[in-house]
Amino acid sequence: MFATIINFSSNEAPFLRQCLEEALCFSDQVLVCVCDHFFDETPEDLSLLKGIYAFHHNIHFIQYPFSKDNFYGKHSAHFWHNIGRMIGTHFLKAEITNVLFLDADEIVEGKRFRRWLETFPIQDYAALRLSCYWYFREAKYRANEVEDTPLLISKAALHYEALMHPEERAGTFHLAEGTTLRFVEKERPLIHHYSWVRSKEGLFRKVQTWGHKNERNWEELIEEEFSKPFSGKDFVHGYSFEEVEPLHKWHQYDRAEKIAENVTILTTRDIHKIDLRLKFGV
Repeated sequence: MFATIINFSSNEAPFLRQCLEEALCFSDQVLVCVCDHFFDETPEDLSLLKGIYAFHHNIHFIQYPFSKDNFYGKHSAHFWHNIGRMIGTHFLKAEITNVLFLDADEIVEGKRFRRWLETFPIQDYAALRLSCYWYFREAKYRANEVEDTPLLISKAALHYEALMHPEERAGTFHLAEGTTLRFVEKERPLIHHYSWVRSKEGLFRKVQTWGHKNERNWEELIEEEFSKPFSGKDFVHGYSFEEVEPLHKWHQYDRAEKIAENVTILTTRDIHKIDLRLKFGV
């Protein structure tokens, strides 16, 4: 059986509905993990999160706490991108055999992916890094080079060191014991990555509140980028682009005041227990 674990913050809300609708095409279990703070320690937009939870009443959301005073707040920024995947792994059903780790702005072509799963021998691989198209500024600008950030991995290959590797999904892949393969379906990727498809204001929010915010002067780069029309090159990787028919469908959510029943709210104590279970088997 197949599961999808999705990392999410409200910054990615415009992508979530399509991400989930596509994931439900091929997944026996879908888990969405979300922190109650952004990774710069500012509080999340909780009323928006509650509205999202209520709208997707058939999805299991797991909300976990940020706490710089506990053990998991003293790690590098990379840790925050891993902890959601660690928590999601804890909540996998016993019968799950393979897991796809996505961010909410990575959208799979669900029907194509389901057909691919029916023919590709995933049982022969411990881990696969799936090719994805990469977009910038608008959903119509697609890079001519592909990446392979989404990770499909055997549940049996998941352990604490792999899940918490400082190189995130790439590190989890690297530590998988068994046959592995990169750039799967490179000629026609099954996944579309829209991480940098946002307005100027949306990109500012992204770079100010994510774990990698200190790696470059992102604000200055964004300001320069939006001071002129798109040049055909991005400032993140330096890719060149072609214009394509946009596939992404934007969605806005209403807000709510009550937590829906499809949400598991974790405490810091719960995180300690999950950490100990995965690290020591207790």
